[in-house]
Amino acid sequence: MTSRMNQYLAAMTLTIAIVGCASKPPHVQNLPASANVSAEIDRTEEMLRDAHERQIDVLSPENYTDAKKALERAKSKRDSGKSNEDILEQIAYSRGWLDEANAKSEIIQTSMKDITDARAGALRAGAPTLFPKEWKKTGNELENITTAAEKGNLAPAEKKGHDVTTRYRELEVMSVTKANLGRADDNIKLSQKDGAEKKAPKSYNMAMMKYQNAEKLINSDPRNLPAIRRASEDATRESAHLLDVTNKVNAGNTEDLVLMTERQQRTISTLRSEYSSTEQELQQSQQQLDEAERERIAMAKKQAELEKNQALVNKAAQIRSQFKPNEAEVYAEGGKLMVRLKALQFPSNQANLGPKNEALLKKVETALNSVGPSKVTIEGHTDATGNPEKNQILSEKRAQAVEKYLATTGLAEGKMEAVGVGPDKPISDNKTSRGRAENRRIDLIIETE
Repeated sequence: MTSRMNQYLAAMTLTIAIVGCASKPPHVQNLPASANVSAEIDRTEEMLRDAHERQIDVLSPENYTDAKKALERAKSKRDSGKSNEDILEQIAYSRGWLDEANAKSEIIQTSMKDITDARAGALRAGAPTLFPKEWKKTGNELENITTAAEKGNLAPAEKKGHDVTTRYRELEVMSVTKANLGRADDNIKLSQKDGAEKKAPKSYNMAMMKYQNAEKLINSDPRNLPAIRRASEDATRESAHLLDVTNKVNAGNTEDLVLMTERQQRTISTLRSEYSSTEQELQQSQQQLDEAERERIAMAKKQAELEKNQALVNKAAQIRSQFKPNEAEVYAEGGKLMVRLKALQFPSNQANLGPKNEALLKKVETALNSVGPSKVTIEGHTDATGNPEKNQILSEKRAQAVEKYLATTGLAEGKMEAVGVGPDKPISDNKTSRGRAENRRIDLIIETE
């Protein structure tokens, strides 16, 4: 506090002591008798609104309130038909009190710059709407400080000013977080209730990373709004994706299968976009006709490949619809269809297809007939338990058993090949019983051309 400010505060305190509960301000500038009463009232109202926007009502509440009261008296006198002299006197009083409020607010702002800055930040962030109880409580504490400071007592500001500043800073961060990350937070909480942490760990970790990055950005600088909006939009998109993946996993799919299908769709979309863009460029490139023709042919090939891939994805979806999620996984890979028969079971160390597999094999028959395969490779797989050579033989016999069954359904033997893979292509961890069970399987690799 400068010596000049101390002198000003001392003089201000003395003035308040002398005036006491004076009905008029210490300094009044009278208005000319010829002044337009209504115009001066409107102007004074505008001055009060401007003071409110500059937080003068918070920094010097008593003087601001006196200014409003004097203006209300002026309006009442005008409505009652009192003389212009009486009305203009109250308007002058209102402006005098407002001048006092402005002068004292300037001193208070100098001594409480951090508080006013923190409050302005919380106000811009929407704290009064988002956290009304906390805003009101902190506002009451600030009013106690400013009322004392208005009377020349800055001790409360020095004692409690830091705490009030901290609470306003916290309100700003909380408000910015809620406004920008509220939807992402809701999505993540919903996915957690559905078991996303264990069922879709890759998607969950990515969503949490995006959310935490945005949260750190807000905590470090809640006023860097362009960067916060970009990071929050990213986090919201990722949280929505997590919710979608979790729902699909809970429907019976694996997270890896869901993510792989998404990658395939993105690839197809990219090819389609490239083809569309190139077609537009070809229409505009009359001067480069020869080169454009070569590009058109190349893109036509890409389009054909796109249609082929899309047809394959459609066939995978067609086959997938005939199975329950716990019976088979179906997807397109490397230009072929993969049908992983999860529910097909063999007796221990045997290759006999028992009656309990009949319903599943009937679905396989129906699925194959629906796509008209040109070739079907039947792969038998085992876990890594026991003798590798015996596992190899067992896996081949099981694949042959499925081949034999499919031959009875009318599928030409020349279109089928039974292969025993043994334990060489695990899809899960052989160290766990669940992993070993997943590795003991029959895969159908279907070619449609």
